[in-house]
Amino acid sequence: MRDVTNWTFISHGEKSTLEKVELLSPDENEYIMKYPRELSGDRVNWEDVNEVIGAKIAQLLNLKTVEAEIAYRNGKRGCLMLHFLRQYDADQGEPGAGLLSAFFGEEYEGIQNSDLNSFELLIQAFNLIERYPVFNLVKYEYISMNVFDILIGNQDRHPFNWQLLFKGNDVFFGPLYDNGASLGWQLPEQRLEKIIQKEEEMLKLYKKMKVKIGLIENTQPPIKAQDVLEYCKMHFPNEIRQVLINLEEFNLEAYNDFIDTFPLISTVRKHFLKEFIRQRINKIIFDLRKGG
Repeated sequence: MRDVTNWTFISHGEKSTLEKVELLSPDENEYIMKYPRELSGDRVNWEDVNEVIGAKIAQLLNLKTVEAEIAYRNGKRGCLMLHFLRQYDADQGEPGAGLLSAFFGEEYEGIQNSDLNSFELLIQAFNLIERYPVFNLVKYEYISMNVFDILIGNQDRHPFNWQLLFKGNDVFFGPLYDNGASLGWQLPEQRLEKIIQKEEEMLKLYKKMKVKIGLIENTQPPIKAQDVLEYCKMHFPNEIRQVLINLEEFNLEAYNDFIDTFPLISTVRKHFLKEFIRQRINKIIFDLRKGG
């Protein structure tokens, strides 16, 4: 884990729910360092650690992701990430929220204020993004992102948490980032112990999960994760076929080794992280293959 206290401070970074700074390394690469939010009482927060773990999982799934590591600055721990505009040599990036709001206007706002149930809202939201002019160029990455979020238990993929990158006349999907609100990031050790003792407790987390599918800005995710899997299986069979290949080829041994050697986290949390991903891979594969 690096100490970046002496790196050059550039700015406090873009607006975010987490404290963030932009830094310049001694070899003149731009980085973003993001700190986990401070919580009151006995509540825990492993958002920075899970950002790094999430990046490793994405890498093992052959998905584009930020380069992330744990670092310290002025004695404070955070997640250090190479600035992905530099990583991908892009001219600029724009979050999904800005792009969709500008293109669809009131229709986009209508989704944010909708009181439809989970599956109806899912249909309306996908109907919107599928009409965005470059959706077909980034369709696989968008679908993969949503399955990835269900795998890691990420409930905070709002439309500011993914970007399209632009380079000259080219447009492409940015790397996965802001994956930290996942993997039981706020569950204390006592709760983890109870979960790993009974497989049905882990399964309950999966069945109850709700998400924002990269389109909903609400604080609380409104769409059932299993509705998302069912919809994507029905409407994006080619993309789901490749997603399944990546899930079935996931190197669980490499992931487990990564978790076993990861600093900072307890033996109980390591056990939970390994079982969490093992079970979810199996469940998602089963749910995506079910009925076809």
